Amino acid sequence: MTLPLEGVKVLELAEYAFVPTCAAVLGEWGAEVVKVERLTGDPGRRDMRSGTMGQVAGYNSSWHQYNRNKRVVALDLTNPEGRAALDHLVEWADVFVTSFRPQARRKLRLEPDELWAVNPKLVYARGHGHGVRGPDAEEGGFDAVSYFARSGLNYMLSSSDGLPVGQRGAMGDGPSGLSLAGGIAAALYRTARTGQPMVVDVALLAFGMFQLSSDLASTSADGADPPRRSGGGMASPNPMTGTYVTADNRHVQPVMLDMARFWGPMCRALSLHDMAEDPAYADASVILERSGEIRQIYAEVFASMTMTEAEAALSAEGCIFSKVATPSEALADPQAVANGYTQPHPDHTPARVGSSPVQFDETPGRLARTPTNTIGGDTDDVLAEVGFTAEKITALRSASAIH
Repeated sequence: MTLPLEGVKVLELAEYAFVPTCAAVLGEWGAEVVKVERLTGDPGRRDMRSGTMGQVAGYNSSWHQYNRNKRVVALDLTNPEGRAALDHLVEWADVFVTSFRPQARRKLRLEPDELWAVNPKLVYARGHGHGVRGPDAEEGGFDAVSYFARSGLNYMLSSSDGLPVGQRGAMGDGPSGLSLAGGIAAALYRTARTGQPMVVDVALLAFGMFQLSSDLASTSADGADPPRRSGGGMASPNPMTGTYVTADNRHVQPVMLDMARFWGPMCRALSLHDMAEDPAYADASVILERSGEIRQIYAEVFASMTMTEAEAALSAEGCIFSKVATPSEALADPQAVANGYTQPHPDHTPARVGSSPVQFDETPGRLARTPTNTIGGDTDDVLAEVGFTAEKITALRSASAIH
């Protein structure tokens, strides 16, 4: 199958996870990606679990997740010869994508007009913390700050009677990077039609607010923050949504928003046949009015069932639900396996790499290349490809312009 971005060349100047995810996804969609890192390496090479660098510790799951499908070049962009080498790559590329803050872009001559002087059809993409306008446009940001805390997500997902919930690593980086990849694809289409370059921007704060848009909309209309549940969970008066604890101390999460339709199936699944047939509950308003009582009855029944029994009973009635799966269970989920939502790592069995959720012609994305564990491990090959002789590459290395 021909992937939609085959033939597109992407130059990445980015670190950690957000923007590197974007370029990895573009590579999964068929693009050829070259990543430029500093001579000391992208700090994202550091395994956040152990504090060691990937090239020392061996397999680094986050480095391989966010930098798959890339070749890696190491340049010193503060060295005039290293910066001149970058222009050769800019000329080669169709897309430039960066996470560098405005101060660094200005210092290194990486602003759009400066790169368009080298390549006038270049799609220029930026990923940042808080946007390109406003008082904090030049401030740094990570997803735990910009995406999770500042957007309101942390507040709304936390219990009203406890500490704020902790965010998992790169929780906002992955989807924000995917959003940036989609914007780049749209800009490539426009540039192909018009020949005009375009700037694409995605902020972590913007993506967090987009994810919380339902709560933000109600807040703007009501003038008050939405209520949070004590103890966590889903803050809904509908007893057919939320989490329930089973006899084996697992959690099952039904979500059936159409109460009139699912009242009977939910009650029958829990052997509450009298409630299922009671005409009083045909009106959803009665279910909402008696929500606390119904939720308590449901909780008692679930507490008498194992997770296996609850899954079988809910499935038999066509209910919409899931157990609260562990990561191990998600990896083994037959549905995820059948659809290729993760891919086996070719060099590190049994490690798996998460795929982009976008598929073309019902085919999972490709894992065409794993990233080198050596800083700038592809430098010589890439520079030779864009016109540097072996002698010039040796001279650049002698001048400490490349790794």
